[in-house]
Amino acid sequence: MAGLAFPLSRISDRGIVAVGKEESYRLSDHLDSGLRILVPKSTHEVLLFAASELKTHLALAGYSCSMEEGEDGGGAIVLRVLDTADGNREEADGFRIFAENGGAVIVGGSPRAVLYGAYRFLEEHAGISWPTPAHRSVPVGEPAPVVGSRRYKPAFSRRGIVLESSETSEYAKALIDWSVKNGLNDLFFTIELWERFEEQLRPELARRQLKLTLGGHSLGRFFPAAELYPEHPEWFALAGEDGARMIDQPCYSCEAGVEVMVGNVVSFAERELEKGDALRTLSLWPNDNKHVCGCSACRGAGFMTAYIGFLDRLRKAFDAKGIKVNVEHIAYNAQLEWSMLEDVPTSSELDTLIACWGRNYRDSFEEPILPRDVRFKAAVDRWAEACGTFGTGLTAFEYYSDYWMLTALFPPLFRTIGEDMASFRRIGASGVMSLIVPYGKSVRIIREEISGQAVTAADAGREMDSERAAMWPNLYVFARMAWEEEETETTIESLCRHLYGPYAEISRQRLDRLSDALAGLTAYNTEFFKLRFIDTWLRTDGEDVFGWQPAMDDGAVPRARIDECRRALAILEAPLEAAGPSYHEPAGLLSDELGTAALSSDDPAAVASSSIELSADAAELMRYYDFVSTKLRSIHSQSSGQLCAIERRWEEAASHWREALERENLIDGWDRESCAEWLEAAMNHAR
Repeated sequence: MAGLAFPLSRISDRGIVAVGKEESYRLSDHLDSGLRILVPKSTHEVLLFAASELKTHLALAGYSCSMEEGEDGGGAIVLRVLDTADGNREEADGFRIFAENGGAVIVGGSPRAVLYGAYRFLEEHAGISWPTPAHRSVPVGEPAPVVGSRRYKPAFSRRGIVLESSETSEYAKALIDWSVKNGLNDLFFTIELWERFEEQLRPELARRQLKLTLGGHSLGRFFPAAELYPEHPEWFALAGEDGARMIDQPCYSCEAGVEVMVGNVVSFAERELEKGDALRTLSLWPNDNKHVCGCSACRGAGFMTAYIGFLDRLRKAFDAKGIKVNVEHIAYNAQLEWSMLEDVPTSSELDTLIACWGRNYRDSFEEPILPRDVRFKAAVDRWAEACGTFGTGLTAFEYYSDYWMLTALFPPLFRTIGEDMASFRRIGASGVMSLIVPYGKSVRIIREEISGQAVTAADAGREMDSERAAMWPNLYVFARMAWEEEETETTIESLCRHLYGPYAEISRQRLDRLSDALAGLTAYNTEFFKLRFIDTWLRTDGEDVFGWQPAMDDGAVPRARIDECRRALAILEAPLEAAGPSYHEPAGLLSDELGTAALSSDDPAAVASSSIELSADAAELMRYYDFVSTKLRSIHSQSSGQLCAIERRWEEAASHWREALERENLIDGWDRESCAEWLEAAMNHAR
């Protein structure tokens, strides 16, 4: 990041002090004497946590540290909190790192800002970083000194991740820890997930002063259809103008039903706030379908106006009860229903979360190519203009980490993310959020919810969970680009340097190839809705999903898959330029060249987190690259077999499916059973 330096003066909380030259501070000068970390007296819990984190991680780099109370001291690392201009410390995330009196000062507008500063100090001046939750990079060479003064300011006041699902509390806790280390400040959990793990997660949020958003598609929690519909069907959406009432959505114009929803949400918020003050925003979304109410009141108002009207009632109820929780609405094209995204009300006092489902992530928001993406940009621009008129906030909700949307063929999206963030700044967005649908959840959606096939313990490890190889690198770029003056290229270089070490250059080539090959496949989320490019053996008709049958296929879908596989494989299988150590023996090279100090350490954590770990991430990326090539070849063979079967060329179909089955066996693929079933059918037809 390009920072602000002051060669002829030093800015401190005491004012501007002239100096002859820039002061500097180098950690290595204190390797023998030890380091002192100074915190103010009667300090905030988060400041103590920041000091503890500095001490813990500097110890990994070989420094002995002590924590003391104080605000000034030569040669020390000093933590300070300054009052912000408007006195709102909770919202002040900017910080500054500078050299003073032979030491280093980390000063922020809030305790959380100082914590951000501590982690950035560790990264830039001790070489310690966290590109993924599983990876902590510890330096081998000489880290950079603190010279002069550098300011760091977020580009968005709200920067966070939405976690839809988690099998364990440990996954969510690791997300919280990683988020603050990389500059995020808002964690959005579904209400179901939060109620399952809140005892474990609440203290983790508190010690980092992170904001909590709750909500999602959680209306059923407050408006249970199974209980209410039998006695009050009029509280639910009308199918068309003259149809029956349906449980798919509430009727947001029904006063009695809305009163019940509001009352239940108010009770929930009151109970939540009795346990702690982490909850800052309630973001309640409509049920995840396009079935809007057709009653005269809802038709007259329009879906978005009626839905926002319900949430405005909730906001007023919160105000009346003294509940200081922000209420937010979503604009989102559920099941590709444009009116749920494009209809902008004439007035609103609620903040907006806008989510464009079905983008082609090959292209950025600023330069869309497909007509659908052009329409998305127009909708977002209209909402941005409306929020500016209303004086309300706008948060862009993205799918950079959604395994359902991006599939097992998960593309690195670094360029798109960087260009998107610039676009969101241009339109005046106050927040950015990225949705995590974990790998395991995406498997359950397609196998259990759509295909009706149970996922058992025996299925553990099938195909490849590439969160480490692809999803977390996307999130790293997302988190870093949410701060001002971050450059996309610099961020990618930092990611590769910390994650892959001596393999950074060739790993970067692989990431670029994967992006070029896979990003455009996201367009098929709309083309094949409700399915995706990877769902080879399923077809859809409206909202119905059914198994593939040659008699019902005109060949258009397999032809599209074949063409895309050929395009992607041509990119992936072109020779890579030689760069860095050989990929085939990374562990040995790292042990010999980079890992000696860590391997001789008495500290197991230092050994586990040393540069030798870089080989694991480089190898994981290589394994993912090979998996993608194998999966694409399998899909090509599966689709080629389908074309042959449509034309009743069964021997050729069997040959293609035999090849596909071999490849699915190599990767323990989810399509293995379907390939075997249709191979047997083809052989029977051929006989």
